Amino acid sequence: MRKLYLLFIAVLVSLFLFSCGLKLPSKAPEKVKVQYTKYLEFPITTLDLKVSDFVDSLLQKNIAGLSVIKGNPISINYATSVEYSPGTFLQDIENSIKTELQSFGQRFEYRVDSSYFLSKVYGKIVLPTVQPIHQSISVDAPNIGDFTVADNLSIPVTNGTNIIELPSSVLNSLIFDEANLKNVDVQFTISGVSASNAFLIVDGRTYQITVNGTKNLSNVMIKKSSNIKLKFDSSSTGFAQVTLKFLNQKVDYFKNLDTTQLADRKISINVTQNITITSGTWKLALGGNVDVNLNILGFSGNISQSYTAKSGTITIGSGSSSNLTCNIGFDGTTLFTVGDGIVLNGLVELSENVSADLRVAPSITITPNVSVTKIENYPLSVTVPLPNNVQSVSFANDSGHMLLKLNGITLTAVSGTFGSNNLSLSGGIVLPFSGISLPSTINAQISGNVNSNEISYTLELPENQTIKIANAQITGLSIDPVTINEPVPSTVKDFANLVKATIKVKLNYDVRNISGVSINITSNIFDTGNGTHNLSGTGTIELSSVDKVFDFSTFTSFTMTITPTVPPAVTVSNVDIREGVKLVIQPVVEQFLISEVDLKGQSFEQDFGTLINFGDIFKDDFAFVKDLDLNVDATVTFNITEATVPATVTLNISRNEVKVSKGQKVNIGHIIEELINEGTPLSLSIILETGTGTLTKDSLITASLEFALPLSASTGENEILIKSGTVDLSMLNDVKDILDKVELKFGYYSNTTGLQAKLKLGANNEISTLIGVSSPSVIITKDKLPTLSNNNVPYEILLPANSTISLNYNGKFSIAPYIAVDLKAATEVKLGN
Repeated sequence: MRKLYLLFIAVLVSLFLFSCGLKLPSKAPEKVKVQYTKYLEFPITTLDLKVSDFVDSLLQKNIAGLSVIKGNPISINYATSVEYSPGTFLQDIENSIKTELQSFGQRFEYRVDSSYFLSKVYGKIVLPTVQPIHQSISVDAPNIGDFTVADNLSIPVTNGTNIIELPSSVLNSLIFDEANLKNVDVQFTISGVSASNAFLIVDGRTYQITVNGTKNLSNVMIKKSSNIKLKFDSSSTGFAQVTLKFLNQKVDYFKNLDTTQLADRKISINVTQNITITSGTWKLALGGNVDVNLNILGFSGNISQSYTAKSGTITIGSGSSSNLTCNIGFDGTTLFTVGDGIVLNGLVELSENVSADLRVAPSITITPNVSVTKIENYPLSVTVPLPNNVQSVSFANDSGHMLLKLNGITLTAVSGTFGSNNLSLSGGIVLPFSGISLPSTINAQISGNVNSNEISYTLELPENQTIKIANAQITGLSIDPVTINEPVPSTVKDFANLVKATIKVKLNYDVRNISGVSINITSNIFDTGNGTHNLSGTGTIELSSVDKVFDFSTFTSFTMTITPTVPPAVTVSNVDIREGVKLVIQPVVEQFLISEVDLKGQSFEQDFGTLINFGDIFKDDFAFVKDLDLNVDATVTFNITEATVPATVTLNISRNEVKVSKGQKVNIGHIIEELINEGTPLSLSIILETGTGTLTKDSLITASLEFALPLSASTGENEILIKSGTVDLSMLNDVKDILDKVELKFGYYSNTTGLQAKLKLGANNEISTLIGVSSPSVIITKDKLPTLSNNNVPYEILLPANSTISLNYNGKFSIAPYIAVDLKAATEVKLGN
């Protein structure tokens, strides 16, 4: 039937072809021609040029005076200037005077008053914290009772050694799927024959047992599917009755153990963990919670945990859960003795079908989230010190009190002493100073509600309290003199004949309850204020020179010496501590003004070193900028305001001298262009030449250099190279006979820079195409392939000659040119035999 069907189909197809006018060959062809195509790619290079990356990299160099305008095109701008004014001529002298006077003021300061004590007594109370704990816990292997493997089982026995395999059904009633019997008493009895030398074999592992007795075994791994054999020697042949029991089974590994078969219907594990707080007899209360995480290897099943936290006999927290994590809460009110620590007692119960591996000790992780909420009788010890250079100090019997103020706690009670005086609580810890001699220690026991993680304390003298120093003996006071001796700088002496200056200094002093203090001042700087000054109470010594002429032909150094005199021993009696003993001088330089400079008519030189290194700016992908026909607008200017002094300035710009007269502006664009073309640094030194004349305080001599470099330029008469290299196209030789089409393409193409570039490929520029806004595609004719088919074909990416380029900030020039080759191959295939 199938043959008839195929014949019918063949007839129909033949009729259809015949009706279409197709002539069928009389026989099948002996061979056919087969064509196939293949596609190859030969990468040439990649170029990824982003103008924004160039700008950002340039700004990251933090070149002083350089800025970039992020426009279309971008513009690199630079500006620097040098200013000379009368105020700068003696800047070093002014700074030296200020520094030395400030140092003298710091040395000339001695206080024994309330501010001293308030600044010396402060500190923090560091309360203990509960640290996290991760620790293994000891767990006894649970006793799961007894199991009868075989009870009076009748077995055939022969004379000699017998190995009897027990029926597999004997283990069906095990209460677990598998377990490791860490410890088990194996009882074996046999009757009917005389047996000896008995062994229990479990899954091939042999354990010696006692005939008609009990033997304790360790680490017997047994499963419901285990193979159990008994091996023993017999002196007779016949039938024997055997009984095999596992008594007092203690398991340290079990899988799917049915705890409902146990007497207690559960497995209980006791957990005890000690948590140390700190030593001491004072008390605290904790608020918050502690997370307890129990880790039991291989655990599955039902679990319940309950914990009680105790300190001594006091319960301070509890918690329970039905999973491996338990939260123990602390109420924040229950006080306990810190030295007793915390004992965590827990009961873990496993029930229903459970699995666990206790061969690896379970571990407990305690994570505290608690804070101290209350303290009671916390010991606080603070010493009020004896001031420096004070041999002794005592306070009058009618003295009031200071307060020790505590932050971070609300005090509810205090006890203890300050010296021999009892402490009390009123707005702080009251410290009675009546009859106190220093040093003296505050020994306090404080109680209160803690409301901050950090408790700090400071000393305070209430406004309504008066504390009197009854007697104080002070010795060894010594204050070194201050000496200023600053030579007139040679640059100043060579530049000016003289200067006119106004210099004013105030020495504000506060000397109380100490007599015989004086300072002697000698100076060639000041016209008034020199001499000896007795210091008592508060006052000011004024040192001044107004429009003083410093003639540098005779004036060679600025000198000043301040010599203090302080009595070697001081006795202070009946003095209010607020007033106390003070010995303080605070110098203030009020004015240092150069109002006039008489110039000699000399030259002054200053070297500023390298300002910009163009080789570091225009490099790598942007090195081509150096070859552009740049048009840099760069100028140097020189000016003098508020003066009629004739002067010129000579700028040495990278070994190019440019002389500029007063009020003149000189274009140095060609110098900057040359430095950019060479990729060399821009360095600067200045020689200022002046004639004789006078500068006033408002005079200003300024020399400046600035340039703007918009990156829009011409390429000139020559092409400018951006990138070059070679590429291996030798494989074109191997496929030259089956080439169908060869084309220059681009894997990716983006050009938004403003550049119009050209790509050349081949030793004789066999391929040359313009790279503009859109991606070009160039067909490579076969006559050009012989010179391109080698392993060292050069390529160049260039800027065309006589063209204008413009680098836009958001511009991107990313190309990946490659040679695309279509191959077509043909072959003949013979048909038939």
